[in-house]
Amino acid sequence: MVIRDGLSATIFAGVLFGTTVPLIKLGLDLGISPNLFVELRFAIASAVIILFLRGAGWVRWSLFRSRQIWIIGFVNAAGYVTQFQGQNLVSASNAALIISTAALMIPVMSLVQFHEKLGWRKIVGVSAGFVGTILVVTRGQGLQLASSELIGDILILATAVTIALFFILSKGLVEKNGGRPVTGGMVIMTSLMILPSVPFDQNLSLNFPAEAWLAVVLLAIPATV
Repeated sequence: MVIRDGLSATIFAGVLFGTTVPLIKLGLDLGISPNLFVELRFAIASAVIILFLRGAGWVRWSLFRSRQIWIIGFVNAAGYVTQFQGQNLVSASNAALIISTAALMIPVMSLVQFHEKLGWRKIVGVSAGFVGTILVVTRGQGLQLASSELIGDILILATAVTIALFFILSKGLVEKNGGRPVTGGMVIMTSLMILPSVPFDQNLSLNFPAEAWLAVVLLAIPATV
């Protein structure tokens, strides 16, 4: 039952995460600066967690004395900054495909970190997944090294690496402390870690249309919290 519940929760999280990619592209196209966009997402999510979910066990202040939560927060923040910057340069479909390679990296990292078995089915699946993603993203054509699209692809690939690292690094912390306080701590820490990057945005402004604010709220509450 625990395994089945875990798989169901993971699939649901994947569905929610899949909706974030087009929402991010929508907000960026409506003129929100990338770093400000991601900071607003996590700042609003953090406020909701602290104000409304603290009593349900989502905030455990003692967890912030753990070096591991700081590492996880930094890795997560770096991944989201590269994702939002990368999505400025590539299509939402390409971004979603590249980010999905995180699921292919996790079994390989788990083999190294936790010595989890990697049977022939996983080996074939992971290999086929990487080859398929490369063919779809490149459309079977050569790469133009100076193109902005390639730079965007590299940034999104960096995001996929950080997502895989996040899964590996957070596993022990979740098993020890539970999912709620680690999730809440991760969201709050990510917001704090992203904040210093906001002044580096070009054309920084909070003056964007209502549709853009709707994208921010949808990302912050249903998709993040």
